[in-house]
Amino acid sequence: MAIQIFAATLLAFVIVLLIIAARALFAKGWFLKWIRGTFGFSALILTVLACILALDLLSYFKSKDGEVLATLKFNQIQEQEFEAELVDVTGTSNVYRLLGDQWQLDVRLIHMQGLLSSKLPSYKLDRLSGRYLSLEQEKNSQRSVYGFVKENYIDTWPWLVNQKWLSMIQVKNGSAAFMPMSDGAIYEVKLFHKGLVALPVNEQARVAVDSWL
Repeated sequence: MAIQIFAATLLAFVIVLLIIAARALFAKGWFLKWIRGTFGFSALILTVLACILALDLLSYFKSKDGEVLATLKFNQIQEQEFEAELVDVTGTSNVYRLLGDQWQLDVRLIHMQGLLSSKLPSYKLDRLSGRYLSLEQEKNSQRSVYGFVKENYIDTWPWLVNQKWLSMIQVKNGSAAFMPMSDGAIYEVKLFHKGLVALPVNEQARVAVDSWL
């Protein structure tokens, strides 16, 4: 909820800046018009940037301790090639072709600080990838990595990761440990206070994990 409150506050700030920018740009007077025009355009640019950030933050989901972020089911096509069906928290299902022996799900985590501090971060699924156990295969064989951010989407994550002055927003990448892929195996990825955990759901997944360990 904290990140949603922050985003809503940011949008309210956007509206105020837009009003200020409009009044400055359309004000009468020659000398002040240039000064106000410069300020107006600066405010307009700041408005656009703040709006982009607010809309991006609203795309993150608030979380609960132990919440299932995603469920994955694997069907083997051939050796070291699997179809992975991923179902997210909204119930949306997508199928990805993963190569290798193991899989990993990466998640973007945003934690608010200060007055808007929350126990658990808000999250967004980042990418799904496969990995080979053999180091030689990992270096030389075809890789399979799928990002979940749309290509035509304005992504503020790279900027948030590098920002230092905005201390009220703490961001980090979370990753569930690499888990073995096996035909018919089902896993759940859960978010706890200690971080992301991938857990086997059915017998096929448990046997795969036990044999891997």
